[in-house]
Amino acid sequence: MYNDKPRRFDYVEKVKLRVGDLRPGMYVCELDRPWLETPFLLQGIEIKTDTDIEMISRYCDYVYIDLERTKLVRVDLDAVPVGSYNNERRLVTLEREIEQASSARESTSNLVKSFIQEIQFGNSVDIQLAKAAVSECVATVMRNADAVMFMTQLRSKDEYASEHAFNVCIYAIVMGRLLGMRTWELENLGTCALLHDMGTVRVPDAILNKPGKLSSEEFEIVRMHPGWGKDILMSGRNLFTGTVDVAYAHHEAINGSGYPRGLNGTQINQNSKIVAIADRYDAIISARPYRRARDHLGAIGVLNKMATAAQLDMELTTSFVSYLGIYPPGTVVELSTGEVAIVLETNPANRLKPQILVIRDGSGQPQERYVDMSEAKLATSNQIYRITKVSQPDEIGVNLGQYKDAILRAMG
Repeated sequence: MYNDKPRRFDYVEKVKLRVGDLRPGMYVCELDRPWLETPFLLQGIEIKTDTDIEMISRYCDYVYIDLERTKLVRVDLDAVPVGSYNNERRLVTLEREIEQASSARESTSNLVKSFIQEIQFGNSVDIQLAKAAVSECVATVMRNADAVMFMTQLRSKDEYASEHAFNVCIYAIVMGRLLGMRTWELENLGTCALLHDMGTVRVPDAILNKPGKLSSEEFEIVRMHPGWGKDILMSGRNLFTGTVDVAYAHHEAINGSGYPRGLNGTQINQNSKIVAIADRYDAIISARPYRRARDHLGAIGVLNKMATAAQLDMELTTSFVSYLGIYPPGTVVELSTGEVAIVLETNPANRLKPQILVIRDGSGQPQERYVDMSEAKLATSNQIYRITKVSQPDEIGVNLGQYKDAILRAMG
C-alpha cells in the first residue's frame, strides 16, 4: 500500500524567453549555456526579485522557464513561434520512460553481446547498427534522463561487458548534453562510448576475471586492449573513424601518464576525454572478481582525485559529478528512521531531498511507500526525514531489478 502518490512532474511545458522578458515569480529550469559556466549553485532558479534577473542577464541572453513551477505570472505562449520545440506540451511520465529505457537497455546490451560473438568468431561488426541503437538511447536521455540513469544501476554479475558498454554510452550522452551538443553529435559520441571497450574481447578471460592482483606481464596484456579495439573497429563495416579514435585513446591521461601512447591533454579529442570519465565511473561502481564495487560517493571521490592529478579532464569531471549530485536515481539509501529506500528522481531545487521509494521499514520488514523528501518535514513527531548513508545494493541484500514494478506502481 502507498500512503501517498508522487508529486507529479508529468506535464512539462518549457518556454524559451529572452532574459529581458523575465519577471518575478518565474521559474528558470534551463539556461542557454551549461550551469557550471555560471555561479548559480542549483540547476533551477526561482526569480524572486529584479536583482535575480539582473544576475542572470550577466551570463545569458535567453533562458527556459517551467510553467508548472512558475507562480503568479501569465506567460504569453503566442509569443513563441508556432511549432517551436519550446512551445510543445510534453507528457513525460516516469512509468513510460522506464519501460522505454528498459527496452533501450535490453536491445543495446544484446547488440553488444552479438558484436562480442562476431569478434570472437573472427568476423567484423556493423557500426551502423550501433549508431541506430544509440539513436534510441539519445532520445531516451533527452526525454527523461532520470529514467535511463535508473537503468544504469541494474547490474548482473554475468553481463558486465554488455552492461558496461550501455552504461558508459548513457553517461557519455549525459555529459555531451551538458555541453550543449546537438543530437547528431550525441549520437556520434554515444556510438564511440558503446564500442570503446571492444578490444577487451581479445584479453583472455583468465586475466579479465582473475580474482587477485595481475602480474606485470598480465597487466601488459590488458594494456594492449585499446590497440586491439582500434584494429577491430578499423575492420568494421560502415566504419566511423570517431569510434576508432576513442577505442584507442580512452585510457590516455591529460598529464601524459596514460596508455598506450602516452598522449597529453592537447592530443586527446573531447569524445575520448568524455568516455574516459564515463568508463572510470562505471568501472568503479561495478563489482569485479578482483575487487568489490564502491558506492556512488566513493566513485565520485575517486574521479575528483583523478581530475586533480590531471589524469582526467577537470572541467568535464566537475560537470559530470555536479550533474550526478549526491543521490542519482537508483541509489540505495538508508534514512534517519532506519528505513531503506531507493532514489526515484532528483529534486533540481534541492538535491539532498530527492523523491524516494521506501522498501524496508525501520525494523527491516518489506514495505512500499513513496516519500517526497522535499515535503516530508518529519517522519514522526520528533524524527527528521534525512538520508544518513548510501549503501551498495548487494551489501544489504537489495536487488534493484525486483523493484521496477513497485516503482512503476508508485509513479502510476
